Amino acid sequence: MCIGSNIDKIGQQSLIKEFKKMNQLYLSLSDRFSFQFLSMGMSSDYALAQQHGSNMVRIGSLLFGRRL
Repeated sequence: MCIGSNIDKIGQQSLIKEFKKMNQLYLSLSDRFSFQFLSMGMSSDYALAQQHGSNMVRIGSLLFGRRL
């Protein structure tokens, strides 16, 4: 599981680089360690994460709203 940097602070292109790097790491290690899931992406960036290899996202804020 990884949590990318805040897209509002670093911008979309930098976040894409982070997601690509994590996907490369996942692919290089998944066979050796039997990883099944690459969990990256949250409510604000889940679509980008899915486009770059995530197969599990955390979207609690979209489902339940922001924390009080």
